[in-house]
Amino acid sequence: MSEQTTQRRATILTSLNLKGGVGKTHLCWLIAGVCQERGKRCLILDLDKQGNISTTLLGNAAAGAGTDSFFNPALEPEINRLIRRTAFEHIDCIPCDFSIERFNLTNPGEWEQTGLQLTLVDPLAEIAPFYDYILVDCPADISLITYAALCASDFLIVPLEAADWGALGTQHVRQAFDHVNRQFNSQLQLLGYVASRFKTVRKYQKNYLLELRRHFGADAFETVIADLAAFEQSVTDRIPIVLHSPSSHASTIARQFFDELEARVQKLR
Repeated sequence: MSEQTTQRRATILTSLNLKGGVGKTHLCWLIAGVCQERGKRCLILDLDKQGNISTTLLGNAAAGAGTDSFFNPALEPEINRLIRRTAFEHIDCIPCDFSIERFNLTNPGEWEQTGLQLTLVDPLAEIAPFYDYILVDCPADISLITYAALCASDFLIVPLEAADWGALGTQHVRQAFDHVNRQFNSQLQLLGYVASRFKTVRKYQKNYLLELRRHFGADAFETVIADLAAFEQSVTDRIPIVLHSPSSHASTIARQFFDELEARVQKLR
């Protein structure tokens, strides 16, 4: 770990929705890519058993000890030993795989009395001075794992599709947010809802987007993440879009999203 930067303290951001395939991981991917482009240090904490962002960033090197170590009461992992360097100078990652599934407990009675929901608080606080952003990619569940992410985070961001099914689960996410905010982490704030995988040629999505904006008001991001082939190609090639196709429309969207995210963080702080 390099020397601590004066007065640096990472913004810790959790990406969460109960619906799979709505862009939770992709938002982390976009944020990390712009961090790399702008020289901001970023750590991705992968808590999703699928480990998609881990394998994208690390390939075969994603195997081995990862985020499941934090939830094992028999271990006292040192976070510095779990951090992996990636091919990108400013992006680090703590990987995840199916080993974490045994800790995906959905009954709070199984873990609230033990305090396991606070298992990420101290490790992330310890490492925060060395990064500008810590991004927590969550599974599509409300469980011990997602509670732990919220307990250790500054902000929650909720991606969703501009469609009925894409918006399902946001109410339960908000309930979990409110519970954590009241009981465990009074500093946690909602950064906003982001329409993702947006298909601009479909009229029903445009209409639904208007409904989402009316429903969420100022909590809805202005930036919309369009469903573009360039984004998919970036993931396939394992190169963040702003580096893969820096002059593309997709890269413009990524930068606009990051700029709005930073403006919201500054406003809330």
